[in-house]
Amino acid sequence: MLKFIYANRLLIGVFTGVILIVIGGTYYLKHLDNEKTLEIERNMRFNYRQWHLPEGAKARIGSGTIRAMQYSPDGNLLAVVSGSGVWILDAQTAEPQHLLAAHTGVINSISFSSDGRTLAVGTENGEAQLWDIVTGEHQKTFKKWDYYPGVDTVFLMPDGRTLAVIRTAMVDLWDIATGKSKNTLSAVENETADDTVNNNPIFYMSLGGHRNSFNSDGKTVASDSGDDGFRFWDIATRKEIKTLKAEPLGRYGELISYSSDLQTVAIASYSDEKHEQIWKINLWDVNTQTQRTIMEKQSYGLPFLVFSPGGNFVASSVNGIIHIWDVNTGKQKKKLKGYRRAISTVAFSPDNRTLVSASYDDTLRFWDVDTGKVKKIVAGYGALFRDVSLSPDAQTLMSLCYGSSTVRLWNANTGQHQKNFIGDNKYVWGAALSPDGRRLASYSGSDNTIHLWDVNTGKHSKLKGPKSHVSGIALSRDSQVLASWGSSGRSKYVIQFYDADTGSKQRTLQLTFEKRFRVPAELYFDKKMFAGIGFDANLSVWNLVTGDYNITDLGDMNIGVARLSPDGRVVAIVFGRFGRQSQRIVLRDVETRDHIRTLIEHTDSVESLAFSPDSRTLASGSRSIMREKPILLWDVETGSSRVVKDPSWAETPHKYDAITASALAFSPDGQTLASGMKLGDIYLWETATGGKKKMLRGHSLRVSHLFFSADGQTLVSASDDGTILIWDLTHP
Repeated sequence: MLKFIYANRLLIGVFTGVILIVIGGTYYLKHLDNEKTLEIERNMRFNYRQWHLPEGAKARIGSGTIRAMQYSPDGNLLAVVSGSGVWILDAQTAEPQHLLAAHTGVINSISFSSDGRTLAVGTENGEAQLWDIVTGEHQKTFKKWDYYPGVDTVFLMPDGRTLAVIRTAMVDLWDIATGKSKNTLSAVENETADDTVNNNPIFYMSLGGHRNSFNSDGKTVASDSGDDGFRFWDIATRKEIKTLKAEPLGRYGELISYSSDLQTVAIASYSDEKHEQIWKINLWDVNTQTQRTIMEKQSYGLPFLVFSPGGNFVASSVNGIIHIWDVNTGKQKKKLKGYRRAISTVAFSPDNRTLVSASYDDTLRFWDVDTGKVKKIVAGYGALFRDVSLSPDAQTLMSLCYGSSTVRLWNANTGQHQKNFIGDNKYVWGAALSPDGRRLASYSGSDNTIHLWDVNTGKHSKLKGPKSHVSGIALSRDSQVLASWGSSGRSKYVIQFYDADTGSKQRTLQLTFEKRFRVPAELYFDKKMFAGIGFDANLSVWNLVTGDYNITDLGDMNIGVARLSPDGRVVAIVFGRFGRQSQRIVLRDVETRDHIRTLIEHTDSVESLAFSPDSRTLASGSRSIMREKPILLWDVETGSSRVVKDPSWAETPHKYDAITASALAFSPDGQTLASGMKLGDIYLWETATGGKKKMLRGHSLRVSHLFFSADGQTLVSASDDGTILIWDLTHP
């Protein structure tokens, strides 16, 4: 039984064993029954993800991958920059308060005002926005940039009246009250008076892109100029006041961070030494011009380098472990363990007692800096989708995130979470949903076990895959057979088939090293044929009726992208990612492996392909820097083509990625083509004419997957921004 008691903006819901209190849209839970509480938390997390949906979308799955985080000055709020916008969380309960700057593109930087009531947001599309933290309302937008639009850094000055905006080598100062530009500081050579007066910019110098490039008092800004070191500028006088001659640490990319008083510069870089990637972190004292090394380790990535607010500590990550270093002593203070995957970013609380971290495993973790223990884990933030698929009846959507051990099923019409399936104690490498939506399979690289479930009953089976290592799995088009492939020992490879109902092994194909079946770029699997095109440019075809197995070497170049036609008769292949070869599409007969024809019309690298449901039309999308033929529709039988493009694309020559189709999909009736673009936009085209029907704008990064519903009235899109959007195509 459920009763609600209303008192102004106070809502109290009394469940059996659970008390839910809602104050002004914020949820608080009294944990009286763990199982029921978890179910309520799941539902609430679904609800907050639906805040500020883009026009035309009816549901959002995921909160977005996390780029940056920052505590408010009083430590009561946490701003989380994600692919959806900026989530404002209560720092103690982690409950969401607002979603700011939703679906406005990539957000590069945020800054709290000194009183914590305003948040500045800097975007890749060139806008600096101000938002009211208390109400969640947009206040103002500042923009005056065209050709190089991206805002690198925003900073709300301590005076509360000035907004500083960094773009490339410029610092623009804005009067918040009037909305007018006050001053512009350029990175300049101070060799002549004329240069200083004219503010000639030096574009090899970077003022932006690093945290804390402003002194906390708002009087000084730092820049780096490559091998020349670092320079420090007085914002009021526009004069260079200090230089740090810091030598580069390695031959490759660097990470740079400044302490809040700009007295310490942390530099991390790596170099390949005997085929090992060695990361080194040096701390430079700006006043004494001296350095000391605090870390030198082998690692496969160092995603962040973050100072604490007071500059006493600096945090870094090596192989999924967070290291906290004492700046004064140069010694490690704490080592925070618990992640299985890469950590994207961290933030210190103002009192330096708490560190919050974000990872692609879909969690935020709050750590006690003194003890190194986890105080709280909050699920639902930071996920990056690895596998996404839609059942042919378009009722069930499957998702798997990088670093996750859980495969999730969703209602494809509402976005409502349905079920979880845990496939491995560590993490799942891949998953497959059967075409009828009744079976789900997953595998992991930690052993040779394949997990198989009946989605409706939850019945679970463990199957033994290839003896040494499972490389992949697939379910047949009739949902009756499960296939797995991988290594069964030294230079021994197999493809195994199982009855999807009973889990019993049906047959095994033994392969030699030369004819092994590798990870496919594309796969076709029905009761008569198992065919795959590998990234190593091999076409493998197994006739399941006769038992014949053939592998065809397609050439020396690796596969850039490949697609098999829905009828399994033709494969379209693009070789490589760059050069003239990548502009051509090769068509081959799957059964005979014979060359059919080569399609030559694109003027730049082809990055996406899709066949129409009747296999008669092929759509291809290229990068098209010259924007001549960005998307083409081909007649598979004749090889003739027609161009698909929006005339407005010619007006944005510097944004060529905006017209690069990263994903393509046909509607079930073949009359509509959907193209997901690298900058997140989605276009719907009429295939008969090539005319634009509609544009959907809601993702901030590359669209990776597109699926139409069976009736063509719903479109599902997944993006590298860490969200899945469900679009109502009947929406005008």
